[in-house]
Amino acid sequence: ILIYWDETIILRRGLISSGDFIPGLICQKAMNEKRLISLVNTSLFPGSDEFDNVLKNLPAVIIYPISNRGFTIVGGWSKRSFTKSDEKWIIGWSDKLSVLLSN
Repeated sequence: ILIYWDETIILRRGLISSGDFIPGLICQKAMNEKRLISLVNTSLFPGSDEFDNVLKNLPAVIIYPISNRGFTIVGGWSKRSFTKSDEKWIIGWSDKLSVLLSN
């Protein structure tokens, strides 16, 4: 898990690289549409290399905007590794985090 808030990484949990993360087009799409984006097989999505600074060659990624100030990014170990329950958990957790960070 990587939490990016106000142009700063505030949490790295798991096998996350220590490099900088710069949101790209996929993150901007999630922010503009205010919705979760799930890349079930990153090799099929152009531009998914924006997540190589999270962890090189992640097979699956979920991106969820935290208000209009950041993102929750969760990487999966295999293609199609996330369930609908995972997505709901990430949304709920990120929405709570948004309230905490905004105060």
